[in-house]
Amino acid sequence: MNLTSLGVGSGIDLESIVTAFVDAEAVPREIRLQNKEEKLTLELSGVGSFKSSLSEFDSILKKLAAPDAFNKQIIDVSSDAVEVTTNGFASNGSFNIEVETLATGSRLQSQVYSSSTDTVGSGTLTLGAGADTFDVVIDASDDLSAIRDKINEQSENFGVTANIINSDSGSFLVFNSEITGAANNLTISTSDPSLAGISTNNTVEQTAEDAVIYIDGNKVTNSSNEFKNVIEDVTITAKKENLGSPATLSVSQDEESGTKLINEFVDGFNALVNNLTGLGAPKQGRLAFDPNLRQVKQQLTNLVIDKVSGLTGGLDSLSKIGIDITRSGTLEVSSSSSTSLSSGKDRLADALENNLSEVGEIFASTNGVATSMTDIISTYTGTSGTLTQRQSSLNEQLSGITLEYENLEAYLRNYEDTLRKRFTFLDNTVAQYNATGTYLDSALAGLSNNKD
Repeated sequence: MNLTSLGVGSGIDLESIVTAFVDAEAVPREIRLQNKEEKLTLELSGVGSFKSSLSEFDSILKKLAAPDAFNKQIIDVSSDAVEVTTNGFASNGSFNIEVETLATGSRLQSQVYSSSTDTVGSGTLTLGAGADTFDVVIDASDDLSAIRDKINEQSENFGVTANIINSDSGSFLVFNSEITGAANNLTISTSDPSLAGISTNNTVEQTAEDAVIYIDGNKVTNSSNEFKNVIEDVTITAKKENLGSPATLSVSQDEESGTKLINEFVDGFNALVNNLTGLGAPKQGRLAFDPNLRQVKQQLTNLVIDKVSGLTGGLDSLSKIGIDITRSGTLEVSSSSSTSLSSGKDRLADALENNLSEVGEIFASTNGVATSMTDIISTYTGTSGTLTQRQSSLNEQLSGITLEYENLEAYLRNYEDTLRKRFTFLDNTVAQYNATGTYLDSALAGLSNNKD
């Protein structure tokens, strides 16, 4: 407010009058802006909670939408002679595994030279193992070190490593092939006789061999140490020989993991429903009667109730695996049963034990519950989602209120200045009239005294 001496001349409390006029203009406008700001802030807070609730539930859905979400098995191996993995669909069972021999690659050694700086000749070396081959061009100026580097750095090298050993008798190249199996011995050939000392005249230090294992006494041979589907849906990797001391392998389904994942989904869905119900409460909800809330709840509820299209098995809905919807819109895996329907817990246990792949499809197939729910949620929480755009709009409107406050302040300053100019003129005019009145009173008083 401007600091002036309004009313000094006239004796009228013009300051109070100006203040009353300014307040009459300011108060209703400030209340309107405050109400608008509070409403926008409340809505922004509600939208933030809405979006956060969807994102939290979506993190659970992403676990369920993984193709191998329910393919968890318990693998117990009594020895470190083998490592075992499954694709999640192996049948339960127990097996004895023995490793007779490990698969090995081959090793060749060149002729001995006086030092690693010796040159050999020129031409092309062809290195091969099984169906794999690659060529290396050797120049006349290449010594043993250069030849080693050319072999190791050749882009088509399938797994041959060349090294130099400097011994008391001299230096020589050693070639190790990581390609295992009896049919994959390393060969080095050349058309140039000058390179015979590092090719055709090499000494075989180690031949490539197959891996041999026994499963419950049944012999299995393989060119590598990795045996896939010898036991269906199981991969066995031989690590060390243990013939005579078999490793016991036990494979069983991890039903507890599946149950835990289902419970997490049910709890997550119920938490979301309760949060959305609170946000949309008619009296206290920050998003009372919000259409987006109603739409999301309806969309997600439909997916819970409906069958999953495109499935060919007997399980095609959440109800079939024991997940039912209650009257309040939440989910449960009930422990109660009726004459026509077993309990939710029994249905779930049976599905996880006997139809694991179908349980996974209910959630993770193209039209699966988790897949479809994630797609729906992304339309609200994604970069261009409804709630993301709504947040941006609300933040812009709140920023606009700051400008409205600034504009109101400027308007009130101008309005007050205008009032002060007018009342200053009034003050001066009244002061002049007062001065004239005082003069006249004095003059008349003088005339009266003279008369006496």
